[in-house]
Amino acid sequence: MKRLIYFAAAVFLAVTAISCSKTPGLLYSDVARVQLNDTATLNSTFVYEAPTIIRDTVYIQVNTIGEMASVDRAVKFVQVSNKTDLFPAVSGQHFVPFDDPSLKNLMVIKANTVQAKIPVVLLRDASLKTNTYRLRLQLAANDQFGLGEVQSRSISIVFSDRLERFYSWRLDNGTAPAFYTFGKYSTRKHQFMIDKLHEQIDETWYQTAVSIGALQNYANILKTALASFNNDPVNIASGKAPLRETDEVGSVPITFP
Repeated sequence: MKRLIYFAAAVFLAVTAISCSKTPGLLYSDVARVQLNDTATLNSTFVYEAPTIIRDTVYIQVNTIGEMASVDRAVKFVQVSNKTDLFPAVSGQHFVPFDDPSLKNLMVIKANTVQAKIPVVLLRDASLKTNTYRLRLQLAANDQFGLGEVQSRSISIVFSDRLERFYSWRLDNGTAPAFYTFGKYSTRKHQFMIDKLHEQIDETWYQTAVSIGALQNYANILKTALASFNNDPVNIASGKAPLRETDEVGSVPITFP
């Protein structure tokens, strides 16, 4: 009798496990859905561009869930607000509205594809010289797509006409690979790197340095340059050394790992 009970219980658990394992898949079998490939904050700046450049485009990868379609399907983004944002981007002033006719044919998942890079067109407003703005975006359902995972629906773009973090240095921890080489980010450290390396220090520069194996060489040059700056009697006498992250009292000295 006990063997029969144990067998029945085992069958029940096995069936339950199979049923549960299928549940997530069944959740998205009703309609086609979209979600973001990556939700990490994106950074952009006009600071390296010529004054005549008044627009820049940031691309956000969107993936579909479900079968492909033989026609183009529109993707919808909406701006969302957050009370913690000091400088929220303003539609029409800092970016092209998503319902602008010029974007209609670009905000789509093309026929017979399962992903697309959707453009967000940023505008070089004069206010970007003095403040850094944040554009919070969220996917929205429409008549062609439902929504995918909750945690994969929103993303932010931080942009200005000043120095900004680039993607590989987007955070001060190990999830951003440039942190291992250059340490904690600050705009003054960023400017110091530009001044000493005579390079446009951005994502393209970083990826090129990685591809040619030059990161450690750059790091050594920057460490030597920083030591030279901090040991210069003139800089010491003027209070410029040690070089600090900001001019605020108590600001920590800049270092490289």
